[in-house]
Amino acid sequence: MAQLIKARQCVSRYQVDLLRYANRFVWLKNRRMKEWKAQQTKSVISLNRWSAEGKEFLEWLYRMQLDWATRTSEQRSTCPDEVEKSLWLRKVLEEVNDIAFLIYRPVLLTQSAAVQLDSLIITNDMIWCVKPLTGEAGSVFQEISGRKWKKIVGGGEQEVLNPLISLNRTRTIVSSFLKNHGIDIKIVSAAYAPESFIEFVHEEADVSFIDCRTEREWFGTVSEHSLLLKRTQIDVAEALLDHFETIASPRFQNV
Repeated sequence: MAQLIKARQCVSRYQVDLLRYANRFVWLKNRRMKEWKAQQTKSVISLNRWSAEGKEFLEWLYRMQLDWATRTSEQRSTCPDEVEKSLWLRKVLEEVNDIAFLIYRPVLLTQSAAVQLDSLIITNDMIWCVKPLTGEAGSVFQEISGRKWKKIVGGGEQEVLNPLISLNRTRTIVSSFLKNHGIDIKIVSAAYAPESFIEFVHEEADVSFIDCRTEREWFGTVSEHSLLLKRTQIDVAEALLDHFETIASPRFQNV
């Protein structure tokens, strides 16, 4: 399970000590997994029960992620509904390897303004800028122009903004920010439609179009670049975390 190190403008424990909590997450996950498996082997259970227990384990792990991404020992933030209910976020977290860092729609404080970014996945040698495309199961996304796409579902069509507009913007801003901090890392983009199909789009360098047919392969690719925690990955995450906007309040109010 990838690590959610920042969600929107919520305070995060990873901002306090990235390396400590990154290592602690892996340790806690492995320990709880070992305890869970040991408990299962003590009794004979049905396949349905095994599946249910596995879902409970993932639910516990996800809730821990949200807790770490919204509070520290001294501060707390309200977890936005969009984070709680984001199916694509949860899917990516569950399917990608532990060493990947996921940042959900952060606001970067630049010298000129506060800038809303697309979500980011930081691996040991690459950053993925990710733009989800929300559509009903079986819906189709197609390119119309450089500015517009259309979503086709149930015989109807709906125009949506071309996801590459915000992806290119995010990529440019992050690239410039890291360059100013002396950090060199490859940055790529992905338009991600977990429930839908993406068709008839122009291929672009360092841009991937991920849909329900190709997401498994994509998860594998991202995970292959997340096997070992490297210095560059830490430098990238720490630099960004230090410059993301955070809105929080004290956990304990004086009475």
